[in-house]
Amino acid sequence: MDSRLEDINNLLIRYSLGDFDYSIQPSEKYDEIDAFITNINMLGEELKTSVISRDYFNNIFHSVSDMLLVLDNRGEITSVNKAVAEKLRFSENQLRETSINFIAGEDSKLFEYIRSMLSKNSFLNNLEVVFHSLDFKPVPVSLSCSYLYNQNQVRIGYLIIARDLSKIKQFENSSRENEKKFRKVFEDSSDCFFIVDTAGKFMELNRAGFELLKCADTALNTESFFDYIYDGAERESFIQQINTKAVVPDFKLKIRDKENTIVDCLVSANKIVDENGQIKGFQGSVKNMTKQKEIENLFVRTIVDTQEKERKRIVKDLHDSLGQQLSAIKFFLSALRSAKGKVSAEKFDELLSKSDNSLNEVIAELSNICFNIMPGTLQKFGLSYAIHELCNKIKLSNTIDFRTDIATDFPVLDKNLEVTLFRIVQEFINNSIKHGGAKKISIKMISDPEEGKLFIVLKDTGKGFDVKRAEIHGGMGLRNVKSRIESYAGIVKITSTEWMGTMYEIMVPYKDYLPK
Repeated sequence: MDSRLEDINNLLIRYSLGDFDYSIQPSEKYDEIDAFITNINMLGEELKTSVISRDYFNNIFHSVSDMLLVLDNRGEITSVNKAVAEKLRFSENQLRETSINFIAGEDSKLFEYIRSMLSKNSFLNNLEVVFHSLDFKPVPVSLSCSYLYNQNQVRIGYLIIARDLSKIKQFENSSRENEKKFRKVFEDSSDCFFIVDTAGKFMELNRAGFELLKCADTALNTESFFDYIYDGAERESFIQQINTKAVVPDFKLKIRDKENTIVDCLVSANKIVDENGQIKGFQGSVKNMTKQKEIENLFVRTIVDTQEKERKRIVKDLHDSLGQQLSAIKFFLSALRSAKGKVSAEKFDELLSKSDNSLNEVIAELSNICFNIMPGTLQKFGLSYAIHELCNKIKLSNTIDFRTDIATDFPVLDKNLEVTLFRIVQEFINNSIKHGGAKKISIKMISDPEEGKLFIVLKDTGKGFDVKRAEIHGGMGLRNVKSRIESYAGIVKITSTEWMGTMYEIMVPYKDYLPK
């Protein structure tokens, strides 16, 4: 037996085991056996190449993150990649020889649709359907479909690529919800919100914007926001800044609306840029400052009026009390000069005593006036002592029952804050007596060192008033109290019931207002 035949037998056994790395060297006889050996070696090379290609394809097939499904001509699944098992929980064995309609729903006509569409086009793309997993959870997917052919260009089935849209759908739903929230804020805001192109033409304008500018819906895509800016110099400066700066905050502009009314406004804007950094437009807000200016002017007028009233009160006190008492002293001194040597010693001593008493009264009245302007006790000993002194002074001239509960550890504060709190307490007491007719007034002052907050509760038994009505019709006193407390980041709650009294509840964070 020719040994070459045994070599051929051994080589075929290796090939049957999948080992294609061996071959036989032909002899120098160049006979039929050598020709057969050459053909077997070529077969080995072909088999090796085919196996490498198949393994390479399988690696790609199973590493793709999208789901890949191979169907035969009847629409039955012959092979799936690992992504199918990961996303749908089905194994390849569970799906093999099962119609694609199975994972698209029992009553689905998916394969029929794919076959119909591919008969018109060789490729089907972005077909959105819902697959169902082994645990019946819906998985939204986008399908791409094409025919599969063998090496002889005979159609042998279909290739389905299914992209999982679950996260995309979640993102889209989240985006829609965010857009709804943004749209609601955009439309419901009391300030004007706008989006314009690079020429200033309106692309979006909210309801407050239409009201501010007094323009119609036709302003969108036709009118420019820049044209509503009244002052030419302001317009040029604003346009220059929004083109050069990323953000333009609080730019003061005069806006002229469609009715030719000029409105003082505060405009904030920023650029809208694309992925290449090109400016596509601007977005921003416009705040109508008219009401705020009115409030600011009202506060200024109130401060001026308060100062003027205080001056008049001091002048009245000086004239009505000190003026009369000093006139009396002058009279007594004139009488003493005239009586010297002409009246008895007893009469002279009487005139001298009256002069001395009047002088003491002047000194006491001057002390009261100075206390009302700025208590010396407040400057020297702090708020707690000053309020005790205030209550004691008022007790001497009024039948008022004061109940003071001031914590012994109540903090000494920055003098400006102490003056503010003292004035509020003083004003509350004066109003309670003068307007409320109160007979009892309670003052409670405590602090919370851990939280760094102080609390003051002022309460009277007067006739009370309607707080809301007072705030609407005047009520600058109440607004001043609130604004003074709020300027220190505090809160004041004012409650009052007619014929049942009034109460102020004040809270101020004081850690930033301790003496340096």
